Amino acid sequence: MVAGASNDHSTAKVLALIGGIASVLSILGWLGLNDAGELRDWLADSPSSGSSPAPHTSSPTDRVPDGSGTGEGSAGESGPEASTPAPDPTGEAFEALSVGDCLAVHDTGRGGTTSIDWSVGAPPDPVSCAGEQAQVQVTAVNTDCPTGYGKSYWSHRSATSGDTTKLCLTRVYHADYCILGRQSGDSISLALMSAVACRREPVPVPYNQIMHITGVYRAPAGADANNCRRVAGDPTRYWAALVDDGATLLCTTIYQGG
Repeated sequence: MVAGASNDHSTAKVLALIGGIASVLSILGWLGLNDAGELRDWLADSPSSGSSPAPHTSSPTDRVPDGSGTGEGSAGESGPEASTPAPDPTGEAFEALSVGDCLAVHDTGRGGTTSIDWSVGAPPDPVSCAGEQAQVQVTAVNTDCPTGYGKSYWSHRSATSGDTTKLCLTRVYHADYCILGRQSGDSISLALMSAVACRREPVPVPYNQIMHITGVYRAPAGADANNCRRVAGDPTRYWAALVDDGATLLCTTIYQGG
């Protein structure tokens, strides 16, 4: 009896073990695993029962754009091309000049005695300072211009850049040329930056004389109109001016030609 009971108990244990193995194999199949080793690895990789899943943090691509954008385009795209400024030929002509350049430019006299009315709207190309076309010379650029007889300035503000170019000018005189004068009694004021054709014709107000340049000389000490006489006893009436800071004597007479 004891031996039979022992055999029955052993048989039951074997059957229970077989049943357990079958259950394990069934669980492995359900989990998609092949053997106990894969089950052990799967259990090691699984989070512990006490841990909670990591909170979800949206990536930058998950963020919704703010109200300033619509999603069209990207930050790397460039905006509309800046409009090209309109050309300013006058400004370019001013900027192209340098100290020492000479120009065929003069005061017409139409600005009266208080302002200069230049003969052209923009500086022309420079001319030879040794030639008779030269009427002014650039002595400085973009600075406070010196004052004195036969000196002035010419400036231009660019509509494109807003910058102002200023030319300091000194008059260049030639014998036998003519300038404007304003006579009051025996006194005549010379428009030293002006130039006018040597012929009898109406002149702009307030001028009333055409003055003929009879000579341009190096001024001696104490020079005046008496130094303009060409020969001893010369009866001609002269009106003179010291220009170039007193270094040059400019001699003139009232133009008498036709």
